[in-house]
Amino acid sequence: MPLQGAPALHGASALHGAPALPAAALVELTACQLDAGLPLSEAVGILSESCAGTAHPGLARAAAALRLGLPWDKAWPADRELSRDLRDFRDALEFTASSATASASVLRGQAELVRRAQYRRAERAAEALAVKLVLPLGLCFLPAFMCWGVVPVLMSLLPRVFGS
Repeated sequence: MPLQGAPALHGASALHGAPALPAAALVELTACQLDAGLPLSEAVGILSESCAGTAHPGLARAAAALRLGLPWDKAWPADRELSRDLRDFRDALEFTASSATASASVLRGQAELVRRAQYRRAERAAEALAVKLVLPLGLCFLPAFMCWGVVPVLMSLLPRVFGS
């Protein structure tokens, strides 16, 4: 059920190739919909139809199951079928769904927690990459250092050592 007055998307091809929205953005959009008075199941459904349907196929299945009245934990596909962003989105909305309070302020706090978790994951990945790059970079820079740093110094010292 698309929003009235919203631009219509013409099938999945309108979103083909569109980047997937991060979990924090999905949570923020859901909070805005709850502020507008929509129930959570409708908010997730509209979100899946309008901006995340092709990028997050598990969201469309969850939205359909929620509209049919399935409980929150049964409506979502298994974790292995969901992207990392969609798992974060589901987990962020879990309190709102289980407490039956459509609190947008709680969701905005959850969006901040999701952003922090994503930032920590990115930091850990960067640290792991730095460790993995030490050996290859060392092997590349050591010969260059020898050629440009040590060899010219030795060449400049050779005439003094052998010239006397």
